[in-house]
Parts: sequence; C-alpha cells; structure tokens
Amino acid sequence: MGEDPASPRSVGRRRAPQAAEGNVPPGRLRNLIRTVLFRLHLSVALAAGLFIVTMAVTGVVLVCEDALMSLAERRLSVVVREGAPRLSPDEIVEAAVAWGAGTDRPFTATSIEYRNRSGAAVQVHAGRDRRVFVDPWTGEVLGEGFPLLEGFFEGVRGWHRWLGASGGGVRKGRAVTGAANVAFLFLLLTGPLLWLPRRITKRAVTENLVFRRGVRGVARRLNWHYVVGIWSMVPLMAISVTGVVLSYPAVGDRVYPVVGVVLWGGGDEVEGGGGGGGEGHPGALAAAEARIPGWRSIALTLPRAEAMEIRVDVRTGRAGQPQKAVVLMVDRGTGVVASAELFRDGTPGHRAQEFLRYAHTGEYWGLAGQALAGLFALAVVIMAWSGFSVALTMYRLRRGKRSG
Repeated sequence: MGEDPASPRSVGRRRAPQAAEGNVPPGRLRNLIRTVLFRLHLSVALAAGLFIVTMAVTGVVLVCEDALMSLAERRLSVVVREGAPRLSPDEIVEAAVAWGAGTDRPFTATSIEYRNRSGAAVQVHAGRDRRVFVDPWTGEVLGEGFPLLEGFFEGVRGWHRWLGASGGGVRKGRAVTGAANVAFLFLLLTGPLLWLPRRITKRAVTENLVFRRGVRGVARRLNWHYVVGIWSMVPLMAISVTGVVLSYPAVGDRVYPVVGVVLWGGGDEVEGGGGGGGEGHPGALAAAEARIPGWRSIALTLPRAEAMEIRVDVRTGRAGQPQKAVVLMVDRGTGVVASAELFRDGTPGHRAQEFLRYAHTGEYWGLAGQALAGLFALAVVIMAWSGFSVALTMYRLRRGKRSG
C-alpha cells in the first residue's frame, strides 16, 4: 500500500528541501555582510571624501605655521646690549603708540609679550589682529609683523574649520565640516572590518600589515590603502572624535564633564619669590620672571586705569600646551603676586575643553605631537587617493565587462 500523503513522515519529507533552501550558508552570509559594508564605506567616502581631504590638507599646512612664523620672527631680532638696562613695559608701549600716531591707523595697545630668546623683540599687541615688534633697549619699532603670512594661515584655518565661508555662511560651513568628521569616523570604524581577509591566516593578515614588494596597479594601491589605514587608525580615530566634539557644542556639553573628571590637571609649579621690587608693569614683569625662572613667554594684559591688579600669562611650553601655562594676578601697587592659577585649578569642563582642542591638533604634546598629527593628516590624503583610485579602476573594469 502507498503511504498516506498527509502522514507526519510524508509531510516531513516534503518540507525538508524547502527548509534547506531557506538556510543561508555562513560563508554566503559573511560575503553578504562584507558587500553591504563595502558599499556603505564606498558611498560615504564618495560623498564626504572631498571635504575630508580638504580638512586633511589644510591640517598639514597648519602644522607648519609655528615653524614658519618663528623663522619669520627671527628676521626681526635685535642686538643684545649686555649690561645695558632694558626699557620698562610702559616705555615700550609708549614707543609703539607714538609710532602708530604717525600712521593712518592709530595704535591702541592692549597687551605686551616677551619671549625668552636671545635677541627677541618685544611684541606689543593691539587687539588680536595687529601687533608691532619693538627693540627692548632702544624703543625702535621694527615693523608690524608679517600680515601676508599671517593672513595666509588665517585663511587656511578658515578652510579647515568652515570651508572658507564668511559671514552668515560660517554656520553652514561648520555644519558641513562637522558632518565630514562624523563620516570620517564611520569610515575608520568600517575600514578595519573590510581590512580583515576573507580567510584569516597568518600570511593573509601579514600581507595587509606591510607594504608588499613586486605588486603593481590596483593591488599596490589597495595594499597602500590597507597598510596606511590600519597603522594610523587609532590616532586618526582620536583626531576624528575630538573633531566631532569640537564641531557640535551639544556633544561637547556631555563629553567635557566626563573627560574633565578623569583628566590629570598637570601644570607647572609656581613656588618662588612673590615680589617684583617695583610698581605697575615693571613690577608685574619682574614678579613673573622671579616666580617662574623657566618661562618661555610672558604676556602682560594692560589694565584699565582703575584696576588694582595686572594679569600676567606665563608659559613654560608652547602655545598649544595649556597644562604648561600659569595665570598670575599681580598687585599693581606693590608688584606682589596676589594669586596664581594653574591648569589643574580650572573646572573639569574647562580642562577637558582645552585638552580636546589641542589634542585634536597634537599641540598638547608639544612639537612632536603636532608633527605626528600632521603626519597622520597626510596619511588621510594617501588613503583617499588610493581608495578613490581603486574604486575608479573597479568601475571601469565592471563597465568594460558589461559593454563586452
């Protein structure tokens, strides 16, 4: 007798092939996930690549700013007169104001800055956009600085932050660069998943970690893309994350308190003599020099007539190292340091904001950190070139197959 078609055994046999067809083999599933990730990675790169490359190139240029400005400022060095007394800060300010009175742009001094370098001229600032260099022994005004060079770097900085927009377009430009930072972070997160070979073996992994010899064309460019990307992933992720925090204040408001609590305060010690032995600006300058003998720069903010204290900003490191800066408040009448505020004395939010700002550029760790940040920004350019080149070649090959 034949078997009943409705029996459990018969139904099971008929449904078994259908169930087998519904199962997706693990290898096929991995390929599907990899294909989706690749297409997302490529789509985001094509959409945001131009903006990412713009920020990377401008970042490399900005790394050179301090070095080029320092070389330019050395051209305005003065002759050191051993044994001769220097002019007081008040006399230097008067010389700068008198020089400005003879031009079509009066000079209103707001601060005066000393550099601890042999032959360095004193810089008298009028706001943030104008300064003159004055000989501290003769009072001669050497010049207004380097407006063309400063303007160039200011323009590059504008392109890095908001794509060179001005006026009302700054907000839109900042929104685009913020989105580009988020897109770059997505590329950094998906890149390592695509970097992993389909079959994970020692040889396959090693080939993606070192530059391969003897390969040409697409294979070489793809190898460069993998190697540069995997070795620079961690620092680039730090640069990208700090860029996102700086681009979006709402994100920063949540990140700053957390980072500030765990961030070590740092700061230079300010133990030492407290008096300057004078009054007014000379006393403030002498007090700062006595308090912090290893200073690199001292900036005196010119106070109002009724102010009782003078603010003195002392740095023992570079401009992008807030942990090596001290703010002194000096009594205007006695030249005694009334208070000293270090980096660790700030609120957690302020410490975190300063740290993330200069960690983004690498300046927080000095010249070496800034150079490494520039090197990794250059790595972004290499990855963009190699990635776009490979994608274009693949597109041409696929188009050729279809036409053939």
